[in-house]
Amino acid sequence: MSAKTALQLNAVIGLASTLAATAMMSLVLTRPEAIAEAIAQREYGSVALAMVTQVAGWLHALLRFL
Repeated sequence: MSAKTALQLNAVIGLASTLAATAMMSLVLTRPEAIAEAIAQREYGSVALAMVTQVAGWLHALLRFL
């Protein structure tokens, strides 16, 4: 693997992890009871779905803005 490919992969992973962390913090601040309950009951699928929905909403708003 070349250095350029490694740097590009590192950038993509960094962007994805930043986006996931931002979505999780946004959900914790806006719906703390629902997130805490889902995690306590080990229903990680609903948390992941909420995160994907949050990110999709951001992308939709961004595309409408452009």
